[in-house]
Amino acid sequence: MTPNKWLVVATTRLLAPWLALVAAFGLSAASTHAQTPAAQPVVSSATPAFSAVSRPRIGLVLGGGGAKGFAHIGVIEELERRQIPIDVISGTSMGAVVGSMYAIGNDASEIKAIARGIDWATVFDDTLKREDLSFRRKREDRGILLDYRLGLQDGKPVLPKGVLGGQKLFATVQELLAPWSTTTDFDALPIPFRAVATNILTGQHVVMGQGNMATAVFASMSIPAAFAPVRRDGLLLVDGSISDNLPVDVARQMGVDVVIVVDVGSQPASSPDEINSALDVFGQMQMLLGWESIRRQRESIAGRDVLIEPDITDFSVTAFNELEMGIARGKDAAAKMGDKLAGLSVSDAQWAAYLAERKARISPQPIRIASVKIANTSKVETRYIEPLVTVRPGDTLDGPSMSRQVANIFALDEFERVDYDVLAGEGANALTINARGTRGATRYFQFGLALASDFGSESDFDLAVAYTDRDFLGTGAEWRGFARVGSNVLFDANLHKRFGRFFVEPNVFYERYTSVITQASSGGARTTLQLARAGIGFDAGLLFGNWGELRVGTRFGGVNPTEGDTGSTVASGWQRDVDWHIGFTHDTLDSLSFPTSGTFAQVQVTDHVSALGGTFDRSNLFVTVQQPLSVGPATVVLGGRMGTTTQQSVDLLGDFRLGGFLNLSGLTQNTLLGQQMLFGRAVGFYRLSDKAPILDMPIFVGGSFEVGNVWESRSDISLGNLRTAASGFVAANTLIGPVWLAVGQSGSDTSVYLVLGRVF
Repeated sequence: MTPNKWLVVATTRLLAPWLALVAAFGLSAASTHAQTPAAQPVVSSATPAFSAVSRPRIGLVLGGGGAKGFAHIGVIEELERRQIPIDVISGTSMGAVVGSMYAIGNDASEIKAIARGIDWATVFDDTLKREDLSFRRKREDRGILLDYRLGLQDGKPVLPKGVLGGQKLFATVQELLAPWSTTTDFDALPIPFRAVATNILTGQHVVMGQGNMATAVFASMSIPAAFAPVRRDGLLLVDGSISDNLPVDVARQMGVDVVIVVDVGSQPASSPDEINSALDVFGQMQMLLGWESIRRQRESIAGRDVLIEPDITDFSVTAFNELEMGIARGKDAAAKMGDKLAGLSVSDAQWAAYLAERKARISPQPIRIASVKIANTSKVETRYIEPLVTVRPGDTLDGPSMSRQVANIFALDEFERVDYDVLAGEGANALTINARGTRGATRYFQFGLALASDFGSESDFDLAVAYTDRDFLGTGAEWRGFARVGSNVLFDANLHKRFGRFFVEPNVFYERYTSVITQASSGGARTTLQLARAGIGFDAGLLFGNWGELRVGTRFGGVNPTEGDTGSTVASGWQRDVDWHIGFTHDTLDSLSFPTSGTFAQVQVTDHVSALGGTFDRSNLFVTVQQPLSVGPATVVLGGRMGTTTQQSVDLLGDFRLGGFLNLSGLTQNTLLGQQMLFGRAVGFYRLSDKAPILDMPIFVGGSFEVGNVWESRSDISLGNLRTAASGFVAANTLIGPVWLAVGQSGSDTSVYLVLGRVF
């Protein structure tokens, strides 16, 4: 691949969320519709579900519009207050979601409770929770800044079919509809229902009234580029807003006399004064593409039909955090149509009879599972999936439990989608867990970027790239290569093979770093230290779930120090270094950028030996711990590090370093060098911005207090000569990683920092 192509791919990965949301959600915002093809599928009339003596059969039509579709809930609430019976429902996109909830028997108050119970800030985010990752993936996470992966398939880059994925959103839909998993005729629902999607190959609308209801609803809302197309009944389906965002025609073909239509879409600009920017032009283009189709649907509303248009002024399609506002606007809009709605109200007796008929259709029989099967198309061995499936033959299908099981499987991080099907048979319901492998999950690149500057004499800039092959040469082993270049250089490659809870990991490495240091033993003299390491190693270990790892190993290589007047006992040139090491790591942190829960703790012993010609003979003990404590948006991260060396030495091997932002802030990076170290800190930060759906980039303010020092020998250690430091900062978690602007003070030393990258 040429450098230009790599640049395009990398830029696309970085900007994809923005581009997809502008283009894809713009479709819903504009009620974008391709002109409906002349040859549309014919929708048969729904089987009458209710007695409709002396009243018209009424169809409820709910249009698409993203978060603006919350208004549908308010409309339903007002219709119920006015005792207006609904005989059939047709919906597109968000209208299909709300419509399905009403169709399965929930009333307005229950739909509101369902909507309030959904975490709209995270339901669109398929990023795996760090605490759910395997320990191997957590180790991988520590060395890379960006969360994005560039997958490879047959040597070519693979971009996702949908930026937002849709795993959590589909799991939520499936959980809500779980009791109806074996109902394949939508006319058998408490209220007959149709969902509308678009065939991405032909552009025709597809009306779904049979089959799996969860896939029907999700297909109706699968906005192109935001979510991957849904395969259903041999078709590839996307959001119905492209072909029929206001399915009045569908409701009429279901055999109703009157339609109540709720339109939450925008209309094209009608004045030149409304077109003032490139974004305005883009938005107008989106709306004009299909406006003629939606206009015809609206013009078909006549006679006793009712058109309800909630106020969507300043209400974005992505404003999923404005649930209550959306409901209120829908209720207000319906109330304003009181005169027309009054003619559709029924008497108390008729309303009671309608509710009784609807209730009699509500209670599906509990779904008893007769068999359980895993359909696995990924590279993950099925034996690692099986323990995560806890449902057993004889159990009753439970939506929340299935959601948890599906989420646990998805956390293995190899899948495009994990879901389930229930195939009904004569007294035997077969449950199939679908673990669909994703293209590019086996081989992928990751990228990192780190920048630190004190706006003075020191700055660091590093670029990182990693390549992972999870099935190296078909052996099931994982090969991973990592490279970081810039102020510091690191190359590392390892081959990781699991045997149940055990693993082995041979590796090769090269490292070089440069520091401007102040040596404790030299009266504060500053000098430049350069140190290079290289060698091979072999590690083995034992995994404790995904929270802990015991690792033991050995390395054989060399060290090449090149320094100024430091008094080192090691001459320039490569010196052989042989060591064995053992360590235990506990890691349950929820984030490496801004942790709010969990714990990180590590104990590491390294013994440099003279065997096999080793130059050095000493041992190091290093302990580090990090514990976040949170109350609401406020977090304090308590942390500490301790390092000790068994014998005094100035050979610069295994030295501990302090200095830099949050490591005695105010000092230049790595300016303190010693054989012994004590360090502790408390870092507090407060989240200023609320959690946002779709794209969440929180902003923080905070500060730190730090204390510590380094010494040459244990006899020098004294609490009386500990250095103190403090900092204040503003920070944000952006698409390219955490960004910090800070000022630090330690004694008479002051530094201002701009940091792009992780600091914890």
